[in-house]
Amino acid sequence: MVKSYLLTINKYIMGEEKDKSAEKKKESILDRAKEWADKAEDFIEDTSEKIKKSDAFKKAEDFLDHAEDYIENKVDEFEQSGMKDKLKEFADKMEDKAEGFLEKAGTKGKLLADRANDLIDKYKEKIRDKNKPEGNSKNELNT
Repeated sequence: MVKSYLLTINKYIMGEEKDKSAEKKKESILDRAKEWADKAEDFIEDTSEKIKKSDAFKKAEDFLDHAEDYIENKVDEFEQSGMKDKLKEFADKMEDKAEGFLEKAGTKGKLLADRANDLIDKYKEKIRDKNKPEGNSKNELNT
């Protein structure tokens, strides 16, 4: 009887150990995933620091700073030169000239259309005259 009691206790303990080992496996997988994520984060931080400290990165950073300064200076020079205002004035003059040209073109177009209509009417009359009989009907009635 003691033996059966011990076996029961042993089975109970083993069952708990199985449950604990399953939980440990689940926890260990999560722990490993967290650990890998932490290691990856540390690796990325270390690598980025190494890159920032490298000569190539410093040269690129200096180059970009100089390029930014150069562009800002050129924009300032352009604004101070008055070229912006000159270009605006030129654009306004060109717009005025274009409007004048379009007005003249419209007027000339109307004149050309009127002349074309006159010529069409003239040719219509000539065609009508050709289609009339050769004899003058008015003269025949009067005689």
